[in-house]
Amino acid sequence: MIVAIASIDVRAIKALLSVNLAVLRARSGRKICLVDSDPRKGAYTWSCERRSARQWPTIPGRALSSRVFDRELQQLGPHYADLLINTGAHDGAETLSALIAARVVVVPITVDHVDVDRDYPLIARLNAARMFNPQLKVLFVLVADDVVSSAAPTAAELAGVRVYVAQVMSATLAGTVVHVHGEHDYGRGRCICDAETCDPEAAAEVHSLYGEIFVH
Repeated sequence: MIVAIASIDVRAIKALLSVNLAVLRARSGRKICLVDSDPRKGAYTWSCERRSARQWPTIPGRALSSRVFDRELQQLGPHYADLLINTGAHDGAETLSALIAARVVVVPITVDHVDVDRDYPLIARLNAARMFNPQLKVLFVLVADDVVSSAAPTAAELAGVRVYVAQVMSATLAGTVVHVHGEHDYGRGRCICDAETCDPEAAAEVHSLYGEIFVH
């Protein structure tokens, strides 16, 4: 199974979701590879740190450039049960390739950055991918900044988000809202899912999102 994380947001939310979902998938007994085509290589760097720190489970990581993306993605497929891809720029050729190959694409969005005009390139890419891959499940995930507000989105905000989500064919909005807990340092090579005792609320959110992606 291939799951891609795609977003136009400049923050590192994609990498945060990628590494946590990879850990939970590995814990379930699946052989997974974390593929990173984002130029910042946040997910790949984390996987290297995790291996160096001997955190369990180890998450194999590969950093792929657009030049070799298609070929290496095909080569990785037979060796892993799941590939989790932290995509790069929305207009990159490798991002479209990842979306076409994926079974699920997860798109993190924030209430204060819901802008159809600004995000049209990504929306167009998602719709184009579904033309080639009609079975693609597009799941938007609302991300809230815990530093700014821990309150639930208002009815008006949710309505705006749903209008935004409706721009992509057959897309759905996840029931889970993920809060970014910027004040926590989980340690080298660790993530939210490694800190279930000291940050149980954040861990519960990631577990819930995992269920919506891989179980439902």
